[in-house]
Amino acid sequence: MPSSPSATPQSNPWKAPAITALVLVLLAMAIQGQDGNWDLRNYHLYTPSALLDGRYGQDIAAAQLQTWHNPTLDVPFAWMVRAGLPGWLVSLWLGLHAFIAVLFALRLLDQLWPQQRGTLRTAMAGLAAVGGAAVMPSIGTTFNDAFVAAGVMAGLWWAVDSQGRRGDWATWMPVGLFAGLAAGLKLTGAMYCIGFIGAALVAGPLRGAPARLLALAVGGIVGGLLTAGPWALHLWQTHGNPLFPYFNEWFASPDALPHGHKDVRFVPHDLDALRAPFHLLIESTRFSESRLADPRLLLGFSALAAWWVTAWRARAQHARDMGMVHALLVFVLLSFAVWVTLYGIYRYLFALELVCSITIIGMLSQWLPRRFPRTVLVLSALLIVGVTNRPGWGRESFSTPMVEVRLPAFPRDSLVVLAEDKPLGYAVAHLPGDVPAISIHNNFMTPERCTRLQARAEQRVRQHTGPLFLLREVPDSAPPAEHYHAYGLALGGACRNVPTNLSRLELCPLVRRSATPTICPAPAPGR
Repeated sequence: MPSSPSATPQSNPWKAPAITALVLVLLAMAIQGQDGNWDLRNYHLYTPSALLDGRYGQDIAAAQLQTWHNPTLDVPFAWMVRAGLPGWLVSLWLGLHAFIAVLFALRLLDQLWPQQRGTLRTAMAGLAAVGGAAVMPSIGTTFNDAFVAAGVMAGLWWAVDSQGRRGDWATWMPVGLFAGLAAGLKLTGAMYCIGFIGAALVAGPLRGAPARLLALAVGGIVGGLLTAGPWALHLWQTHGNPLFPYFNEWFASPDALPHGHKDVRFVPHDLDALRAPFHLLIESTRFSESRLADPRLLLGFSALAAWWVTAWRARAQHARDMGMVHALLVFVLLSFAVWVTLYGIYRYLFALELVCSITIIGMLSQWLPRRFPRTVLVLSALLIVGVTNRPGWGRESFSTPMVEVRLPAFPRDSLVVLAEDKPLGYAVAHLPGDVPAISIHNNFMTPERCTRLQARAEQRVRQHTGPLFLLREVPDSAPPAEHYHAYGLALGGACRNVPTNLSRLELCPLVRRSATPTICPAPAPGR
């Protein structure tokens, strides 16, 4: 493959990728501001804070369905917020994972297309990668998709870097470890584990496939047990389901309904699954709560196909490279197939979008014309960024502290009731340690779902003899009252404003108006 005129020798192959990744990630955070997304307000701050404060066992479903997500990655974030650190400093920690992911993506680009390596290509690949509809809005956020991408990109880099230099175990066990660590901390990362299985299968001679798959499995199991094991054990001991409340059709925990609690809003059906890359060319809400459009998947798949054809034609001269080409192609296709079948939520494609971005730039650099190669490369990267419509996930101006909630003083023996599916967990995290929060209605709890957990919530509210308060977002119109009316409760006075820098909240006194029949029977003794 002929070298591009933009290629320049580099003594340190990490320098340009590191500088590019650092500058672009910092720029993305500066432009967008600090995180204030729905998930942060719901559970990313609440669950680790509740564990650190010792209130996790006294509250019930304060962060809705997401109360039971693995909080390990959120503990440093919660500690920094609780320490009152400024938003820009907390954002540096949250952006670190994206920096690592982009860094390994740019190094992977240089490994796959070494002849065209150069500072300009690195900068343009970084621009194309960071400007994506999955990558840029996720930088500096608590979504943790960047952490998954960091593990995935490190695994891909190691697999390619090891090609022909390390044995199967030295290559694929670390890859499995990277993937297992990531998936253990965020379950949606499992789709990339499937991709790595396919990659290991085709990465070399068929006779070596069992060794590669075994090495990958050992690394993946160890990584998953390290990061998911302690939390899964806690959920098993508490609820009888190590993935609670997910996959409860298998584990049948009495604390949840016997189904998977799977979000299928964005999963395409039938042939729409195959058309997903084309649908992404048009701005829509097919794959996100916010409107987005991104050409990277379609262009990336096309570039991968062209790369495979080019490599196939040159297989006699570069036979060893075909394993690498096959591995990356199968990894991308399998990961996409799992995503389109199970999730359909575009930001989960953070890692795949990075792979597509570097593949586009890599193939483009290989095909650069002899005249004006730098101009073509720059214009192409700018065009890809320019036609992308990135969703907004709720950003705020940088502030100190990053999250501020000013709650009033509570009378002795108070209890706070939550009765809506708005994200209130961040405010609950600021409640005094002796004031529990019980949710009686949200995206997981409703009186109609008579689970053991619902029965416990009802029992706690009905038997409480101290002051009761309703915490809610300030309604744009008259809020529905039936959720707390079902328990014989009613507003008992004027609501007080709760100043926060994330949303408008109020605290309302509740009184018992009437005796209502029990909705759920008392919970059975046991776990």
